[in-house]
Amino acid sequence: MVTIFQLFATYAPYIYLACGLTALLQLYRLWQVRSERRQALFSLERERAVQDLHNIFVVALFLLLVMGITYFAGNTVPRALVLEPAAQPTLPAQFALEITPTNTPLPVTETSTPLPTLTPTLTAPTPEPLQATQTALVPTAPPAPAAAPSNLPGGCPDSRSTISAPSNNATVSGVLALVGTAAHDQFNYYKIEFAPGINAEQGFTYLTDGRGQVFNDTLASINTRGLANGPWTFQLTVVDQTGNFPPPCRVTLTIAN
Repeated sequence: MVTIFQLFATYAPYIYLACGLTALLQLYRLWQVRSERRQALFSLERERAVQDLHNIFVVALFLLLVMGITYFAGNTVPRALVLEPAAQPTLPAQFALEITPTNTPLPVTETSTPLPTLTPTLTAPTPEPLQATQTALVPTAPPAPAAAPSNLPGGCPDSRSTISAPSNNATVSGVLALVGTAAHDQFNYYKIEFAPGINAEQGFTYLTDGRGQVFNDTLASINTRGLANGPWTFQLTVVDQTGNFPPPCRVTLTIAN
């Protein structure tokens, strides 16, 4: 069933074009039939013109029906099957804030070596005092901290557009929450798209969007029961006020209901 909706969404522009051309042809026929009806002298010719008008009306209703089915099958129905607006997901436990203590080196206090006790000898006419030396400890600088590794998840080249949960290549079922970040200095909106297959590069279908910035929170709730089992690629795109956007973030999930 999902494959049929995907076909409607892919070929919807061609269906609309065919319906538009057919509608123009029917308008031309309507103009001809009206002219023939005004010029008709016999009742048989008038009845034929009336029958032609009836056929044109039936074709117009058929075109409206085809366009309506195409719109609902390509846009409304897939979103109704996939989106779960009433769900209120909670952040997974593995994304709880973890505080790592850091070791702060204690200040180094200089210590001095105690002076030895001078003991004079009887044989020495003039004992010379020993020279006491004082050794100072030189503080050692703490080692430089290692460079922090990048926290960007795989498939997300820009920190303004990231999907942090579920992780890439994870297996999911039921209702899942896409958690991540969608932010920009000139933020306009963000959108979520999906496509079948692993690491899909094209053929994405619109799923939902958001008009407010999100920082490490739920981007969308998705009911995976509306999708076929297997790998699916989800894409997050953040669009600024000029219509441009940073590289989108893609994550591949395996659905197993």
